[in-house]
Amino acid sequence: IDIIKRVSEAVTIPVIASGGAAKIEDFKEAVIEGKASAVAAGSMFIFQRPHNAVLISYPDSEELKSKLYSFL
Repeated sequence: IDIIKRVSEAVTIPVIASGGAAKIEDFKEAVIEGKASAVAAGSMFIFQRPHNAVLISYPDSEELKSKLYSFL
C-alpha cells in the first residue's frame, strides 16, 4: 500500500494497482489508503475459491457491491 500511495502522490496520471490482493478488502485499502485510481485482479479469482478454476471462482455482483461499496 505504501508504494501505491507514493506513486499516486508523485504522478499526475491515474494509477492502477495490480497484484498482491488476497481478499476483496485489499482493493478498498489500495483505493482509500493507497490513493489508487483503480485496481486490477486476476489470480485472486482463480486460486481463492474451492474450485480453483477460471469463471467458477469469482465473487457474485452482490458480494462485490457489499464489500467494495460499504465504505461510501
